[in-house]
Amino acid sequence: MFFATGILGAPLSSRIQAGEVPPVAAKNDSAQRIILLAPSAPVILEINLLVDQADFRSISNDYIDRMFASLDQDEDGVLNLKELKYLPAFGIRRYDQGTLQARLKRLDLDPVDQRLNLKEFSTYLHSGQGSAFRIAGVPSRSSQVIELFRKLDQDQNGTLSDAELKASPQTLFLFDRDEDGVLNLAELRPFNSNRLNAVPQSPFRQTEVETPFLRLDHDRSVNKAIDEIFKKYIEHTNPEKNAIAVSCFQQEQQNALELYESDQNADGFLNREELFDYLQNPKADVKLQISIPRQQTFRPQLIFLNKTTNRVKEVQVASSSKMEFHIDGLLLELRVKSTRHLLADNVRFYQTRFRVVDGDKNGYLTEAEYMQLNLPGIKYQKVDKNKDEMLFVEELTDFLIKDTAEVQNQVVMTVANDGKSLFEILDADLDRRLSPRELRNSMQRVKEYDGNRDQVLDHSELKGHFKITFELGKPELFIFAPRTEAMSMQQNMTIPRTSNGPRWFQRMDRNRDGDLSPREFLFDQDLFIQYDTDQDKLLSPAEAAAIGTTE
Repeated sequence: MFFATGILGAPLSSRIQAGEVPPVAAKNDSAQRIILLAPSAPVILEINLLVDQADFRSISNDYIDRMFASLDQDEDGVLNLKELKYLPAFGIRRYDQGTLQARLKRLDLDPVDQRLNLKEFSTYLHSGQGSAFRIAGVPSRSSQVIELFRKLDQDQNGTLSDAELKASPQTLFLFDRDEDGVLNLAELRPFNSNRLNAVPQSPFRQTEVETPFLRLDHDRSVNKAIDEIFKKYIEHTNPEKNAIAVSCFQQEQQNALELYESDQNADGFLNREELFDYLQNPKADVKLQISIPRQQTFRPQLIFLNKTTNRVKEVQVASSSKMEFHIDGLLLELRVKSTRHLLADNVRFYQTRFRVVDGDKNGYLTEAEYMQLNLPGIKYQKVDKNKDEMLFVEELTDFLIKDTAEVQNQVVMTVANDGKSLFEILDADLDRRLSPRELRNSMQRVKEYDGNRDQVLDHSELKGHFKITFELGKPELFIFAPRTEAMSMQQNMTIPRTSNGPRWFQRMDRNRDGDLSPREFLFDQDLFIQYDTDQDKLLSPAEAAAIGTTE
């Protein structure tokens, strides 16, 4: 048995600040702050996040410390040009291109010493793989890849008005590439989306999917949150659109003190600088505590600590690791999972495969035998550490431990949208196409989703059900896209011929949407106008059937 207890090895002494990009505010606790762009106003979530009963940031620092120590062969506390040769590349163009000397020059914050210290090394790794906490969105259905909302939002203010919905047939006309009068998923989907979805993603560089949850853990993330706040809550901005009302954040009386202290000019609004200052240490609307095992053995735990706003309702605890609650009508279903077993599973799986593909049973793998292991994207030379063209199981095990540990140095909050997309709401007959009649009925279809009754529709009102999972990063072997084949099958589904209306009506309905447009109507257009009794420029089965009764 080659897999041993304590496979990651004993952790080095943790230097909390050594491997961590400085947060926006000095914090001695393990809190991760997140802002939820809810329908009526922002909501601040504060998560006391523990990994192995310690600050979650230590897992990233521990990994960086261990990698730095492995590269620092002369143990002098810095990386010289020779040691830099083995520095991994994370695909960051400004750092990874050119000669070793050019890379060192770009990475070295102190160009005088021509060496990398731990702080400089940490900056590079965090640029490449992100911080110790990451939010990942999951596109749950093919129709949610379609940015229909953005296409219809002509003034780009983040909401859809009645006028924009009424104009939807004209707005989307240019996307009807086959000119059949209906819009299918292929026409509305972004170009090259199939190709992009087919490319396996690195665990460090996953395709971003937009979610209403944003981190507040460094200056860049805070500035991004401010940008989104000004775009989303435009009704709370001042006439110049450069400040947001204090009342947008004030949910309870006890919130007032911190907010009004941030409003330095006491005008009732927070400008960009004041809002940036407030978001350094904002008043939390919801506080949670999450405990995740990594090397220790215990059950993951999720605890609802408290709330300071009446916008959070119906808190239900299903188990020690599951709960749900509502915010502004949004349902948040939270779960914390342990991926501790995946490290052992990953190694055991390939150790077993090693014995299977070792055809001549000589105890090592040649490059040809190694190919049968099917390690995703890993070349033989990278695993054969001593380059003797004999890969022993010990070398494979060492590589797998290091590779898996690199992935598990982050806590990942995965947000899956289980609500309806705008395309799905408008697609009344569920044929994965939008017909002219469905577009013209769009205002009536979306009214029930206008949760705050402001006569406009925004993104958060559409995405009403979020399934949120907290866990350590998974080894690439265990990252699947199980819906891909199902989505492809649905896209190729044959649309049946229209079954309503007279036979001539069914034959003329070439796009099979259940209506006849003027283009499909093969008789004189004056007759079309005569038969179109409701003057909606569509001939319905009922209108067609009425023709037969009058003749």
